This record gives sequence, structure tokens and C-alpha cells, in this order.
Amino acid sequence: MSANSELREQLRELIATMLRVPAAEVAQGTSLAALNTSLGSARIRLGLKRLGLALPAGAASATFGSLLAALSGEAVPQAVEMADSSLPRPICAAAGNGGLAGLQVGLDVEDIRSMPAASDYWEHEFYRGSFSKSEIAYAVLHAEARTHFAGFWCAKEALRKCDPSFAGVAPELTAVAHDANGRPYLTLVTETGVEKLAHAVSISHTAEVATAVVVLAPLVAAVVEAAPAPATKPPEGVLGADAKRPRGLAKFFGI
Repeated sequence: MSANSELREQLRELIATMLRVPAAEVAQGTSLAALNTSLGSARIRLGLKRLGLALPAGAASATFGSLLAALSGEAVPQAVEMADSSLPRPICAAAGNGGLAGLQVGLDVEDIRSMPAASDYWEHEFYRGSFSKSEIAYAVLHAEARTHFAGFWCAKEALRKCDPSFAGVAPELTAVAHDANGRPYLTLVTETGVEKLAHAVSISHTAEVATAVVVLAPLVAAVVEAAPAPATKPPEGVLGADAKRPRGLAKFFGI
């Protein structure tokens, strides 16, 4: 970024809005610790994108001054984000995941008040850049839209904590959808379309906090994708405890 005072003031206004303080109070030493979360980082990234800027890879800013320093002379036009080919490919339900060992769990909690207020969620840069159209459509149908957005955000973050193959996937490419019974499940936008993920998700909230848990159970997925059941029913008592356990897990995780 050059010594362009207008752009500097735009950055000051951006940070002031996120910190909920007057722009005049944002100085070089103003701490950005309150934005040092996945949600805060996403808001900064999308705000900079609107200004045609992007932080250098791996840059972390503790203060407003360090943010300006990170951008000084290094800011580049926002490019289309490309997936890192070195990351494992995200696992979709159709692909199976029996090759992974062990149960994987991700948990995230978010203060609903930390979700930015908006008069139009369809046009707000954070919501438009972080959620799918179906998620926005679902949330705005409810009186407390931010409560549902917070739940969706928790699900996206819990997915990344559960499964590292999603670490480099943009938030808007993963989404929470609902089946005919209203139960949530996760989807991923791929080159061939939208695919349902094998990960189970549960979302909950109070009036102030939203939370989500994502579980990846390789053993359950492997059992579900096994060959069709035999034509004849085995005599009662033939199936041992080990054989019954996967069915119980499958039912528990809703697979």
C-alpha cells in the first residue's frame, strides 16, 4: 500500500467497524487481538478484498500499525483462490473414507454477537463471501438470522478442525443443508457440482452462543458402503456384538 491517505482512512474505517469503536480511536498501536479468530480473520480478508488488497501469505497483524506495515509495498490485487494440491482431497460421501484410521471430531463455539450486523445479508461482504446462497436464504427466513449464521459458521470451522483436508477450502465452498426431516448435513462445491460429505454434523445454540460438532467415522462409512445384505436372514444370535456395533454407530451418526 502506498502512502495514500484515502486508502489509509478506508482501512481505519474498516477496522473501526469490526472493533465497534469510532474511527478516530484507531491508531497505530490499536490492538487487533479481538479479531485474532477464524471469524475475525475472515472479516479482515473479505474487507481487504473489497479494497483490492490482500495480506501476504502467513502474515499476522497484532496491531493496526502492523497491518499497515504488512500491506505496505506488498499488497497485491486479489486473485482467484486456488486449492493447494498438496492438501488431501476432501472426502465426500460417495467416495468413502475407510482408509482413515480412528474417529475424528471437530468442535467450534461462537458468540452470536460477533457476527456482523447487516441490513441486507445478501449484499453484506462477509455473508456473501462466507456463506452459500442456500445458507443465506435459510437464515434470512428466521427472525434471528445471525443465530443461524453463527451456527453455520461453527459447522464450517468444526469441519476444518475435524478434517485437515478442508484447511485450504474457502468457507463459501462448504455449506450446511437440511434433509426432508430438517436434519443438517454438510456439502462441498466441487468441479462437478455439489456433493454431500460423509461427515456428520450437529448444530445447537442458546440466545448468545452457537456451537457445532462434526464427526468423521471411517468404520461406519466402510460398513454403509459394504456389499448388499444376503438374501436370507441369518439365524438369530449368529451376529455377534462386533457385527452389531457398526449398525448402532451408523444410526447414532445418522448415516
